[in-house]
Amino acid sequence: MGALEAVFNSTKFDLNDEVLMRFDDYFDKRDRAYNSFSLDDEEDIIFLRNFVAQIKSIDSESAVYVAVYGYEITNSKGEKSTYADTLWIDTILPVSKIEEIIEKCGIDEPSDISVVENSSENGNGHIWLITQGEDKPQITEITDHEKINRMTMIYWD
Repeated sequence: MGALEAVFNSTKFDLNDEVLMRFDDYFDKRDRAYNSFSLDDEEDIIFLRNFVAQIKSIDSESAVYVAVYGYEITNSKGEKSTYADTLWIDTILPVSKIEEIIEKCGIDEPSDISVVENSSENGNGHIWLITQGEDKPQITEITDHEKINRMTMIYWD
C-alpha cells in the first residue's frame, strides 16, 4: 500500500483543503497504479520528469509538489485511485521562465499557470503535505502562507 492510499484509508480531508505530495513520491513507480495524473500517458510523465529536472537544475532549492484531490476515486477499471491535475512549485523562477521550460520540454500546454496568491484554483482550506515516512506516511499542515502564496501552480484540464 502506497503513502496516499494509507492516508486516504485513515484520514478524511475537507473538500476545500489542498493535499500536496512531493513530485518524486507521487510518481514513484510502486504507486503508479494508484496515483493518476491528468497527463497520464507514460510519455507525458517522462516529459513532466524532465520538466522538474530542468526546474531543479536552474533552482536547486526548488520543490515541486503534486496537488492531489483529497479523496479516492474509482477509475474506469473499477479500482480505487487518486487523481491530480496540478503541480505546485516552490521556486524563485518567474512564471515566464517556467512557461519557457514547459515549451522546451514538450509538455502539453497547461490550462493555467499562476501564482498561488492570485489563483482562483486555491481553496480556502488547510494545506497538507503528505510525505513517505519509513514506517508510515506523515501528514503535516503547511502554515507558512507567505511561502505558499509565492508558489506557482500549473494546472492541466
